[in-house]
Amino acid sequence: MSHPFAASSPAPAEITAAEAAGRALRDAGVSMVNCVPAAGASAVFEAWMARTGIHSHWHFHEEVALGMAMGASLAGRRSAVVIKAHGFAKAANALIDALPAGAEGGLVMIITSDREGSNSDSIFDTDAFVAGTHLPFRRLYPHELYEGILRAFDLSESMGLPVAIIVEEGDLAHRVSVPAAAPARQPSVAVPPRDPLRHTLFPGNRYPYEVMQAKLAGRDWRDILRPALPVLPDGLPEKFHSALRSSMPVFDLLKEMRAEIDFIMGDTGTSSLFVCPPYELLDATTYYGGSIPMTAGALLCGAKKAWAVTGDWSFTAAGHLGLHEAFHRGLPVKVLIFHNGEALATGGQILDEKLFERLLMGYEEFVRRVEVRDGRMLEHILRSAQESDRMEIVVVDFV
Repeated sequence: MSHPFAASSPAPAEITAAEAAGRALRDAGVSMVNCVPAAGASAVFEAWMARTGIHSHWHFHEEVALGMAMGASLAGRRSAVVIKAHGFAKAANALIDALPAGAEGGLVMIITSDREGSNSDSIFDTDAFVAGTHLPFRRLYPHELYEGILRAFDLSESMGLPVAIIVEEGDLAHRVSVPAAAPARQPSVAVPPRDPLRHTLFPGNRYPYEVMQAKLAGRDWRDILRPALPVLPDGLPEKFHSALRSSMPVFDLLKEMRAEIDFIMGDTGTSSLFVCPPYELLDATTYYGGSIPMTAGALLCGAKKAWAVTGDWSFTAAGHLGLHEAFHRGLPVKVLIFHNGEALATGGQILDEKLFERLLMGYEEFVRRVEVRDGRMLEHILRSAQESDRMEIVVVDFV
């Protein structure tokens, strides 16, 4: 018979599965949770906010939500994206680059499925869609959700990849037992060492893909031979030389400032090639339009000064979506837009200048413009933007 004053383990608590998921995100020490409102997903996000006392912003676009989580992961912090299955499909553009770019801090996607279509415009096979991306995932039942989320973060960090959990949205109202409340895991504050070769995706760089394949197969990716990047500009095909040389005055100045900058994120395109020597400037480059969301994510997770480098076409197509989120959260992102009036990476398609200018007008108080040929003013504007404590949009005109 036990002593009446003997210590006993606290009894398990009974809460909804959505609350269990929110508890797990809190207990896992997640620094960033991003959610686009949707059936099931909203309940998990609200449960996380209630558990942590954090009043976070809702997201407007799933691709941006994942891009920001990628930036947080690159900064070494744990992050989560809570979205419904249709939103996962919208985020797939970012996801297919999140896999080869990898994860430093754990990155977990919680996907709420709607197999009956009761809260969706259509029905599709969530499991088959996620499996087709090659993202490691598990479908969990309500009673598995708490422990499953904790294990998912450990798995993400051990594999160095984002992972996913699928849960049926109708199951989130079920009541489940979870362990009694315990202190949350403290988020890591250590910034991982730079590894641009592994995190910068651009045509011809197969290394991130080979690393991803090794991780998925359970092999040690460190055994893969690291290739030598070509030296700019002569190490690249002739077709890139003109664009690279015209951009060099800007990157020469960024190189001088590099020690003052925590992160420089790039977009797919010509500017991503400045990861190569002798510049070696970029920390990461992923999907088209992803530089601004990734920069915002890094800033939310400890970075002080971070730049997003993009082109006018990429900004017009998708980058402005990330700018909306950065403005919404009051983040001091530094955005560098190369305005050359065409899509250089895909054949020189002409930019709609009126549309580009219309997008900039919404942020006119943050915009600084300079012609690339005006070296003195270019240096002044870049340094002024770097020293600023607010959002800055530097447009360098090549036309």
